[in-house]
Amino acid sequence: MNKNYLFPHQFRIVGWVLAIVAVVGYLWLPEFHFKMPSLYFDTFFDDENEGGFFRMARTNSLSIAMVLLTIGLLFIGFSKEKVEDEFVHYLRAQSLIWATYVTAALFIVATLLIYGITYIYVPYLVFYIFLILFIIKFRMEVHRFNKGGAQ
Repeated sequence: MNKNYLFPHQFRIVGWVLAIVAVVGYLWLPEFHFKMPSLYFDTFFDDENEGGFFRMARTNSLSIAMVLLTIGLLFIGFSKEKVEDEFVHYLRAQSLIWATYVTAALFIVATLLIYGITYIYVPYLVFYIFLILFIIKFRMEVHRFNKGGAQ
């Protein structure tokens, strides 16, 4: 049984729109605050709100931007090609492996070189770096294959 978990080809355009909206929206309105329901709210950095389970938490536009960027990058990276054959599956697998190795190396280097409160951002960025590296590598390999320079 060969399952294909890729999104339809049209989702790539939707992904680009979501990713661009996420980045531009966050850059344009970085301090836009609103309340959202939370499973758990810790008051370690916020003494103004009451902490605990099932509370309304005050957040900013980064929350929405991260969700939109994640969905957008997933749509871009995992949408079918117009011609989805075995070689494209091979290129996709090789790109995933390469992106995993490079992201792991970057994570190790960041863990060894970044300390303090700034390190909190590293695990958040790792997933986005992984998706971006995968997309870049895969698109480069597909481009090289389409130009006739595969192997």
